[in-house]
Amino acid sequence: MPIKLCTFLCYNGDCLIAIWMHARFNYKCETLDPDNPDGPRICVEIPVHLYERLYKYAPVRYENLRAVKHVLKNPERIFAGLRKLHEGGWCYTGVPEMWYIKPQVVVPFPDHLVFAVYVNPRKVVFEFGAERVDSDDPFSPIDWDKRYGAPIWKSTS
Repeated sequence: MPIKLCTFLCYNGDCLIAIWMHARFNYKCETLDPDNPDGPRICVEIPVHLYERLYKYAPVRYENLRAVKHVLKNPERIFAGLRKLHEGGWCYTGVPEMWYIKPQVVVPFPDHLVFAVYVNPRKVVFEFGAERVDSDDPFSPIDWDKRYGAPIWKSTS
């Protein structure tokens, strides 16, 4: 949740009042640069409005932000060509070790799914979730070739 900061208003050394503020920050996560996967890592942001809304209304999805972080840090595939109505964007996919299925219930991530994280051209996460695996590639979502442009990066490990 937001960090509380305290600011004191002072006049000639005498503190008059303390004001409590909520500091709201986008969460930053390093990942491969989709424009230069072999170059330095970039920061992708999870917007504060997303994780605050999930915390309040969708606690399981909030907990699965851990899977988002895992996939961004350890992607297996990066696809380009998202959002036909909006230019740009990428889909990072991977397989986290664990994920939440109910509040306080963590299980191993299933073999028949891959976790997808969708990032817009401003390098901000706008959606994420588990998707069925393509029969030809255990790290690609089903029908990826109909949904996205070409894969722009594949893990070699």
